[in-house]
Amino acid sequence: MADSDVLIVGAGIVGLATAIAAHRCGHRVTIVDRHHTPIGASIRNFGMIWPIGQPSGPLLDLAMRSRTIWLELANQAGFFCEQSGSMHLAYREDELRVLEEFIATEGEERRAQLLSPEDVRTQTPGVNPVSLLGGMYSPLELNVESRTAIQKIWDWIAAQPGIELISGFEAAHIAPNRVESSDGRVREGDHIYLTTGSDGVTHYPDCFPSDAFTPCKLQMMRTIPQPGGWKMGTHVAGGWTLRHYDAFADCPSLPQLKERISRELPEFDIHGIHIMLSQHSAGDLVIGDSHVYGDAITPFDDDRINHLILKHAKQLVDAPSWEIDKRWHGIYLKRTDGRSLFVDQPEPGVTIINAMGGAGMTLSFGVADLVIRDPDTAIANFGSRITQSV
Repeated sequence: MADSDVLIVGAGIVGLATAIAAHRCGHRVTIVDRHHTPIGASIRNFGMIWPIGQPSGPLLDLAMRSRTIWLELANQAGFFCEQSGSMHLAYREDELRVLEEFIATEGEERRAQLLSPEDVRTQTPGVNPVSLLGGMYSPLELNVESRTAIQKIWDWIAAQPGIELISGFEAAHIAPNRVESSDGRVREGDHIYLTTGSDGVTHYPDCFPSDAFTPCKLQMMRTIPQPGGWKMGTHVAGGWTLRHYDAFADCPSLPQLKERISRELPEFDIHGIHIMLSQHSAGDLVIGDSHVYGDAITPFDDDRINHLILKHAKQLVDAPSWEIDKRWHGIYLKRTDGRSLFVDQPEPGVTIINAMGGAGMTLSFGVADLVIRDPDTAIANFGSRITQSV
């Protein structure tokens, strides 16, 4: 008899979500991770659950399913999860036009509203009012303090009957029904799920051709807790962010906005910069981010990127303190064909879940729920194009 029905390799947010989905379906679950505490990409992000960025259709559906599970799990595991909503700000006419176009086609479905500068400030009081033309408010986004939430999910999972979490287990060899660690330990499961992010390509390299996937490095930073109990309000995103998320891809004015940003701020294109801010429970602001791909990635952070991010963040938010407490970077795997997820079965009994392209916090719970309950649909929607092209 196998150690478990489901054996998951990788205890980042994708692996944790898969473990929870399998457990909810009544499976015996084992999850293994090489680290003894969460340190990967799952704690190196804004903590934004961000349905507003996902295009209508299957990905938005998965994001909304994730949102529901995040709220349920926060109550069960006891971590900070705030229904903060989000505000996209417009300081230029082309930014406002894109928001107007988005609202005209998507606003009703997403419960998003275009607000005047005065109403923006009422909803999000920390916004910089100088030259503000308006903003788009969405109530759907959640604020999770990922660096503490992921650890609490680890602890909660480890305490659940029917789930075993083994840390310090580095998977050296994966085969159907069997995973062997680098120190010779073996765990067996009826089905294996490989959820190891950018490190996962080493186990099934043929599934990850270099022309179809690329690693992406991002840089972020966090301020000290804001003095005097200052509150920003919602999550905040600038007009530069509109060119980053697929939800806005069909807005007719987006090409003009992209052209203007490329002309005025070519370094934003070079470093993949767009500006977003979230505020966590202690009052600190998380600020980012940048995107550097493939061979351009180095282990060294670039202070020029941080300077650009911070300079333009100050144009969006009127915070009392910009003293930086922490700086860091993270790396995730991204598909190069513009799609946001990869699910495949390289051999019977093994499923890969990877390449969420920076949307792991937003999509993971919905994706895991789909993969566990309806794997054929998940693979058909998110895996077949890659496997056919290899």
